Amino acid sequence: MDRKLVIPSLFFAAIAVIFVASAVKPSDKASLKMIMDLLRIPQTLERFKTGNEVEYQSHDLRVLKFSWHNCGSADDPVKVKDVTLTPDPVKLPGEVKTGFTAQLLKTVDKPIKAALVIKKKVLFAWIEVPCVDSVGSCTYTDLCAKIPGKPTDACPPPLSTYNIPCHCPFKAGNYTLPPSNFDLPSIGSLPEWLEEGDYSVQATISSNSTRLACYRAELSLTK
Repeated sequence: MDRKLVIPSLFFAAIAVIFVASAVKPSDKASLKMIMDLLRIPQTLERFKTGNEVEYQSHDLRVLKFSWHNCGSADDPVKVKDVTLTPDPVKLPGEVKTGFTAQLLKTVDKPIKAALVIKKKVLFAWIEVPCVDSVGSCTYTDLCAKIPGKPTDACPPPLSTYNIPCHCPFKAGNYTLPPSNFDLPSIGSLPEWLEEGDYSVQATISSNSTRLACYRAELSLTK
């Protein structure tokens, strides 16, 4: 396609996506369908784009590699650092290797609330993924109740190998998970919007209206 045609086409496509994303209301069934249709649009990972497309991306819209950030404050009692994730981009289905170090300045017990904001890059805009069937940008008021098994059950490896708790309460202390392998499910068992693309995930953890931690990650998924 001629460059003179490509640039206007990309521009108007971007305007259309931004307009639709800002105008629709997820509570309305028709609007929800429109958002989900946007999220299903096949996307080229930002790191693999070349030529004219890249020229029109601002820095804060680009995901060139896995990264994570503290969106809370230095006073939050739960501190996570040294997070690793490979391969990058993450392949579905497949195996990932992830590790972290964390410090809990106090014991964290129920009720634990987790508020997730998940966004997917569609053309030139970030589209927030609605909460559908408890998956997406959802708020979980009782995270402890969603952890499978009983509090007395042993944690599975590799968590048990490194004495990392997996049930409430989470006792104060320092925890380290060296890079360890985890299996990811196939696309068929995942939500339909979770396709190849760039994602932003923000998690805010709190208890009794007191923030414990807030972290945001940018990552890419591929088949």
